[in-house]
Amino acid sequence: MKFIVRTMILLLIVNGLLIYMHYYQAVGADSKGLSVATFTQEIEVINRPDALHVRQHFSGLSDARHEIVWPKASTNRTCYLADATSCNRLDENSIAFLEGDNERQSISYEIPKKGTMKQTALFNESFAVLHGSSASYTLFHMTDETGIGGLWVNGLERVGTKKMTNINYALFRGKGEVKDLYWQRNNLPVLYSGDRLSVFGESDNIEPLREVDNTLKTLDANHSTIVIDDTRPAVNATRFIVAKSVDVDKVSIRLLRESMYARFIIPENERMTAELVASVLGETPIGLGKSRKAYQVFTEAITEDELEQFKSLLNDMTGQEVNASVLDALAGEVTGFKTSYFTKNIHADTAAHPFLIEDPREIKFDGVSTTDIRIILKDGKTLYPAKKILNLAGYTITSNERSIYVENSIRKFRFPKKELFYVYNEQKYNVVTMPFEVLEGDFYFEESWFKRLFLLSIEKTADTIDIIRMSTLIEEVGK
Repeated sequence: MKFIVRTMILLLIVNGLLIYMHYYQAVGADSKGLSVATFTQEIEVINRPDALHVRQHFSGLSDARHEIVWPKASTNRTCYLADATSCNRLDENSIAFLEGDNERQSISYEIPKKGTMKQTALFNESFAVLHGSSASYTLFHMTDETGIGGLWVNGLERVGTKKMTNINYALFRGKGEVKDLYWQRNNLPVLYSGDRLSVFGESDNIEPLREVDNTLKTLDANHSTIVIDDTRPAVNATRFIVAKSVDVDKVSIRLLRESMYARFIIPENERMTAELVASVLGETPIGLGKSRKAYQVFTEAITEDELEQFKSLLNDMTGQEVNASVLDALAGEVTGFKTSYFTKNIHADTAAHPFLIEDPREIKFDGVSTTDIRIILKDGKTLYPAKKILNLAGYTITSNERSIYVENSIRKFRFPKKELFYVYNEQKYNVVTMPFEVLEGDFYFEESWFKRLFLLSIEKTADTIDIIRMSTLIEEVGK
């Protein structure tokens, strides 16, 4: 009987260890990061009178399930039998590639036309993608069987063309995905062909375009294309631009911004995030006025070593989500302090905010945790926001153009905004330095003044800062 009991206990221990090891391995696998899975693709597009006929071949697929996101306008979605196994992972509803070992799969579909292509045509979001994965490289074949001629653009580098009777062919290739396809009847010559930029059009001055190309290369951006044609409507796509003339500043800003959207997962409404990321990685101000100023303030506020660390952390996040909150977290990681600089500046229609670092510890008032109080560390001083904390302490705070008034039922203060004195209960006191600063429209008192004037105790630990009213302490002692 004892043998059986000992055996059962041993089995329970072994099973427990196996469960723990399985859990540990699973957690380890999940903690390796959020990098997006990649594959390579080859896209064949045949332009016919009724539609664009597309064959799309995915290579380098992992053995996991891959959900297919078909173009909204696509019809006749099906497999494409490039070989005997090119569809063996496609499920019966053509929704996904199922788990399997075959790393190459093919599909086909059509993009119907709304009418006859006359002068221009733009096909938005016209190619299939795999949910949660992205194409690291694309080979793109463009065959026109209608004899319409003209210029086809998708943002990839055009590496070859061939004209035949009623059939025209162009070959494109390069890093990244293709989302959009553009055609115009006016076929333009290649004005500039660089490492990351191709320009079609006519101009005498290509030096600014070379500078844009060099910046794109510095950012390790995907190839982009510009079409300069003053007879065509403007088009702004992910990887190409059609413009009436080359305003190099505007064109470069848009291309550099879009290259960041392609490289990272950046919210569409955070244009400044894309521009600031481009500025940091390109080591030069990029974007509109506020983005440039925000970059300048940020780079002047941190050390060169911290900026290099910040840039390195950004580079490591390729393919991951980057937003204003993430930038604040990265800045905190390299400086050792908390900041809200990017989240406060991210919208172009708000006033510019200074770069301020915050004490990262949990803030409490009378032992209760608060989330909306920021304690600022500036020029060797610790500054406390007056309105939020003193309201909790029972004071009212008002101000006009000349003075700040802080009052409760017993204590009444007036602080002139410019003169070096303050008034307490009708008694004037001269000071050598101002007890407060105005930051982001709020009044911040230096810590020693804050405690002495308003009868507050501040208790600090490695993890918390607790602001306690002296009246609360007196009440506790009297209990």
